[in-house]
Amino acid sequence: MLPTMKIENPAPARPHWLRLLALPLILWASFAFADDDDDDPPAKDAPVNRGFFVQEENFDQWIFQGSNNASAGKARIESSVKMKLAELRRVCNLTDAQSKKLSLAARGDMRQFFEDVEIVRQKFLKVRNDQNAFNQIWQEINPLQQRQAAGLFGDSSFFGKTVSNTLTREQHDKYRLVLDDRRRFRYQAAAELALHNMSNTVALRHDQHEAIFKLIIEETQPPLTFGQYDQYFVFYSLAKLPNAKLKPLLDDRQWKLLQQHLQQGQGMEPTLMQQGMIEPPKGRILKSVRTFLSDAEDHSEAPAAAKADAAQ
Repeated sequence: MLPTMKIENPAPARPHWLRLLALPLILWASFAFADDDDDDPPAKDAPVNRGFFVQEENFDQWIFQGSNNASAGKARIESSVKMKLAELRRVCNLTDAQSKKLSLAARGDMRQFFEDVEIVRQKFLKVRNDQNAFNQIWQEINPLQQRQAAGLFGDSSFFGKTVSNTLTREQHDKYRLVLDDRRRFRYQAAAELALHNMSNTVALRHDQHEAIFKLIIEETQPPLTFGQYDQYFVFYSLAKLPNAKLKPLLDDRQWKLLQQHLQQGQGMEPTLMQQGMIEPPKGRILKSVRTFLSDAEDHSEAPAAAKADAAQ
């Protein structure tokens, strides 16, 4: 603080034009001192931003694919659980005790997944403007993305194990028939759509369309789970077939045009694997689930608290 000075002989008042001339200088000085304050070094804990920044909404869209935000993603999962439980009650004629156990088990799996998402979210928020650190956190985002895409209620989930231990043999058989029919119908629909789109470039005749459709249904297996990449899975499956089975059905021009679709399917292999539609290479854990539910995933058991709830 400047010391107080007493002015004995004040200077005479300056002309009006001189005061106006001094005003810009005063303003310039005030801004200059303000800029000096802004040049202070940042706090040690402040993240360094070099132009890289990821919005939080991107995190939610990566985890809950097909949903714009976490609330919509959670609502979709919860709605899916309600539909699965309703179907089990209808097909298997569940008792009240069975219904309660399965409901608690499903809630336990959902709670575990949502908790895992929030743990990774907090890590993401700390590094979303640090590209090097973000590359590391992606290694934790990607498994959550795979779990959600493949489904939370496979054989190794708490819900899947509860289904296995709760349903009777007769109930298992009834539900397996329903799932097999659904998978077969959906795979047929995916094959029809893929062949329809393929015809735009390959120009298949009706008999060729029917022959390739039959080849797909009889010689390939449905994906482990279905989603937005069903068509690419069909092309991927066709590319896996021996040329001797597919090439004789087409003329040379058609065969050449077909190659771009087959190459597209092969190129989608990492994505199909990430979506849980095909088995990963050995050494990575993502079990094939073809019973109980149409979803597939390798998921650790729910917390002990959820198990205790289901046991009651």
